[in-house]
Amino acid sequence: MNDEKTVNGLSDVSDDDIIKKLISKKRKRILIILFVMLNIATIAAAAYVDFAKDILPDVPYSIDIRYLFPAVWCLAVLIASESMNYYVMLRRFSSSASVRTAFEVMALGRYYNNITPTGAGGQPFQMYYLRKIGISAGASAAMPVAGFLAMQIVFIALAITVFIFGTPFLAGIAGYSIAVMISAYIGIVFYAAVPTLILMFVIFPKAAKGIVRFVITLLGKLRIVKKPGDMLGKAIGVFTEYRDSVVAICKMKTLFFTLLGFSLVCHIAMCSIPFFVLKAFGSPLSYLSVVAMMVLIYCAITYIPTPGNSGAAEISFFVLLASLNHGNLFWAMMIWRFLTYYVFLLIGGCLFAFKAVEKRLGRQQGTG
Repeated sequence: MNDEKTVNGLSDVSDDDIIKKLISKKRKRILIILFVMLNIATIAAAAYVDFAKDILPDVPYSIDIRYLFPAVWCLAVLIASESMNYYVMLRRFSSSASVRTAFEVMALGRYYNNITPTGAGGQPFQMYYLRKIGISAGASAAMPVAGFLAMQIVFIALAITVFIFGTPFLAGIAGYSIAVMISAYIGIVFYAAVPTLILMFVIFPKAAKGIVRFVITLLGKLRIVKKPGDMLGKAIGVFTEYRDSVVAICKMKTLFFTLLGFSLVCHIAMCSIPFFVLKAFGSPLSYLSVVAMMVLIYCAITYIPTPGNSGAAEISFFVLLASLNHGNLFWAMMIWRFLTYYVFLLIGGCLFAFKAVEKRLGRQQGTG
């Protein structure tokens, strides 16, 4: 009987399916709780380190708020430039391009990058979102990959520039050391790993597949990966899809160089934010010194697997701010972290809430 198979609109749902869904929801809640606790612990540790010092600051909590306005403007430029990356691609691949859609793709990508370990959740969700709003499967796969690759290439170029020419600007920073530089060297290798593999799949597909097979097989033997065969199939499938997307974008040279240009603006804006935050608290560091140090910091923390590099980012910034008065250190770090991390969690959360309300109103109008 159909009535026996269908209860409250659910058809042929087994007990195992229900259990799996409940476990999935429970796991999701646990991960959210752990994520929140990690951020609270990081903030608490930073506050303790700064406020537990014996020597009191000469000018406690002094701040020149005028410098925070350009810091906020840098955030606006960051958001606008990365959104424009998706806008120009939407105009090329879709007849329904809009600034709002481009902003949403950017915001959702940043949100998922910041809540997933190693920042791996952004591009898959962007692909899902673009497909959901009616963009073709090929374009939905190509746009997030192209945006990701352009951002990676530009940052790698910035990092190499700092490695070669940045020493004179870094010498005056109290927290700069050879250890920081070594960490940055290691980090840029991790940072460049995925773009390099993607490009290898484009130029040398057989060699790239061999490298992926070797790495996953090795991880399987080390018991790090439980099912190496399944993971190998998925990994090669993902990289093949990425390769096809890159080939499609690279054929459009004007579009690709436009993406590189907006990505450069985005990275410069992101690295400029801490300079204005530092100036607000009286730091004497020059603009190029701060930008160079921030590039090293972003390199050094890229392989930290915590969501949004929580913990490592704050510790690294403490190194940069070592010359500040005690007490100012914590607040400067919090302002910088808010403008480069927490604000995207806030934007993403508000966007999800807005979408939920919009969807509910649409249903009510449809049934009204």
